[in-house]
Amino acid sequence: MKRPLSALPAVRPGKEGRRLYADLASSPAAVRRAFYGELAAGDWAQVLAAARAEAGTPYALWADDPVGFVEDVLGESQWSRQREILEALVVHRRVAVPSCFGSGKTHIAARAAVWSSVVHPPGTALTVTTATRARQVQRQMWPHIRQIVARAGLPGEVGVTQWKMPDPYGSDVVVAYGFSAPDHDESAVQGIHAPRLMFIVDEAGGIGRIIGSAMRGLLTGEHTRALLIGNPPTDDEGSWFEQTCADPSVHVLPISVYDTPLLSGEQTRRCRACPPQAPTHLLASHLVDRQWVEDTIRDHGEDAPFVAAKVHARFPRGGQARAIPATWVEAAAEMEEPDVDGYLPLNGLGLEGETSEHLVRPGAWVRLGVDVAAGGGDEFAIGRAVGDLVEMRHAAAGPENADPVAVAGVVLREIRAAQQLAEKLGSTAPVRVKIDGNGVGWGVAGLVAAWGREGQHAAETVVVIAHEAPGRDDEAATLRPASRRDEMWLATRALLAPRSTALRLRVDRRTLAQLSAPRYGTNASGRTVIESKRSMVARGVRSPDRGEAVLLALYEPQPRRRKVRLVA
Repeated sequence: MKRPLSALPAVRPGKEGRRLYADLASSPAAVRRAFYGELAAGDWAQVLAAARAEAGTPYALWADDPVGFVEDVLGESQWSRQREILEALVVHRRVAVPSCFGSGKTHIAARAAVWSSVVHPPGTALTVTTATRARQVQRQMWPHIRQIVARAGLPGEVGVTQWKMPDPYGSDVVVAYGFSAPDHDESAVQGIHAPRLMFIVDEAGGIGRIIGSAMRGLLTGEHTRALLIGNPPTDDEGSWFEQTCADPSVHVLPISVYDTPLLSGEQTRRCRACPPQAPTHLLASHLVDRQWVEDTIRDHGEDAPFVAAKVHARFPRGGQARAIPATWVEAAAEMEEPDVDGYLPLNGLGLEGETSEHLVRPGAWVRLGVDVAAGGGDEFAIGRAVGDLVEMRHAAAGPENADPVAVAGVVLREIRAAQQLAEKLGSTAPVRVKIDGNGVGWGVAGLVAAWGREGQHAAETVVVIAHEAPGRDDEAATLRPASRRDEMWLATRALLAPRSTALRLRVDRRTLAQLSAPRYGTNASGRTVIESKRSMVARGVRSPDRGEAVLLALYEPQPRRRKVRLVA
């Protein structure tokens, strides 16, 4: 196709146009495509006009050729596994794609949605997209659909999650829409019917069993198709997505990172999905790269469920439990900003160096956590909690971290910034800074405390000694910590637990990875023990310095009466 269909003139189909359309429509897709490039613009206009008159849509020639639709009508390129997914939708009623990170899965699912919506006459087909959260539907899938429709000049009007097109009688009919369903609301997927139905499930790994079972009832008609695509869940063994992929009636196309072009060596064509103003680049530049894979394995460990799911596209089975499941961490990272009056953006408080747009509540308690580097390869990290908002304020490795005075100076700088923030917010509680007191940390804590006595800051200083006994002990608790460090990890685990998470994690990818990296087990006394930093490094995983800075910011040991408290 030389130019977009929308640029061709509207004509009445002539006898020759109808004959040409009939010949093409009766030929296999591969044969048709061999002729497409030879057709002049006038011939194309006649063929499309005939298709509209005969089949009710000008795109009828691509009803059995979604790959051709993406390339010929949309003018875009795909990599090999994306083409396989589209081709499978023609042959198989249900196609499942357990996919790694960064494979372009939502990108190709949106193209499939557009294809299925326009190759049949309006009113005779319906495309429904869903995902686990409304945000995923509204901000991931449907922006793709709106962009595709606008750029290709396709008919109809696309809203936030709905696409309407005029039918032959001039009435607007819905040809596609998107929704999200609560985990236990099976009624949300009932009553969806159409002569031809395409059901597209994005982020399928997060779909609950009740909703999944209800969706299965929709996929019974002869002309019903489903595309289920997403990362395998990291912490839900035997999930609905896993069970669906094990169903012999489902065509499964897994995508590992090692299948993607930048790791397999596959050559891709120029990307044509980006705006024309963007610099010329290959399609592969949008996909996962080797550096991400290496960093992910180093952050989580080769045997981690996160690596099994996001790298190998496998459903994790067995393995040692993680102190904080990766899905809990991801949920806190994806937590929406508060949609209530009264919250203020950090960058609107007039504080020097505050550029973040994250919202904070007036009066929120400001706390800092400091993990001091134990060795040359470790990082000195500072986390900050402002009410339910958690951020990383500093993370650096290097020889200067061995100097307690230099490290304490950075801590003092962050304390003063935290105090200014607390003052702007009208906080009544003093800033509290909790410092890892092992090794160099003991000297750092001593300096910070001394500077407080000298009036250089007004923060409460708490020294946390990791190996000491926990400050609290609930005999009825399922997980009873063996030490202060174990208590710190379990306290944050409780804050991130599903349906009770009260945190917004606005931290970098490495910090998120470190929060879900350590394993946990029990000692001879039945106490819960979190994997040590030394053990993690021995199995090739980074020391969770950034993660523990976050934990320290959130952790509140048993208070003592002295202003400077030595606790574990």
